[in-house]
Amino acid sequence: SIPGLKVIQPFSAEDAKGLLKSAIRDNNPVIFLENEILYGKSFSIEEKEQALEQIGKAKILKSGTDVTIVSYGIGMMHSLEAEAKLLDMGINAEVIDLRTIRPIDFDTIIESVMKTNRCITVEESFPVCSVGSYIASQIMVKAFDYLDAPVLSCSGKDVPMPYAENLEKAALITADEIVSAVKEVVYT
Repeated sequence: SIPGLKVIQPFSAEDAKGLLKSAIRDNNPVIFLENEILYGKSFSIEEKEQALEQIGKAKILKSGTDVTIVSYGIGMMHSLEAEAKLLDMGINAEVIDLRTIRPIDFDTIIESVMKTNRCITVEESFPVCSVGSYIASQIMVKAFDYLDAPVLSCSGKDVPMPYAENLEKAALITADEIVSAVKEVVYT
């Protein structure tokens, strides 16, 4: 929330590589966030000459028509799992990976919302003062007339993060909670 900072939180290895190279070349302060749970995940990387990714540009990972799911970082893992479950239910979700949470690519988000008329934000952080709530407020300002349902934000629970593994899992967002939120906005 600090003006002037650029904040990156990639999901895939390819985005991490391209955005880190862009961050190094940027003349402004850039914060590069990583989620240690993603360290054990495997991602394919397409070899490119420069492999630079534009800071502040989101990526549409799955194209859809029924609902927009916006996430970043490890929230993408849960969002993609939820998208597969939704597809089995006949709900076609568009999944957007922000990759950069400051600045946020509102053009991509608004264009998607204008197509799907519904939006869910997904993140593992706390719900108060979250990126998802800010995105929801901007959608209400910039695309209110296109919405057929309220924008819902799926986040971690509003509790201090526990140390016990079973309690930690209970405090974080799950794919089933995302599916439930999508059903709430699609079937209203």
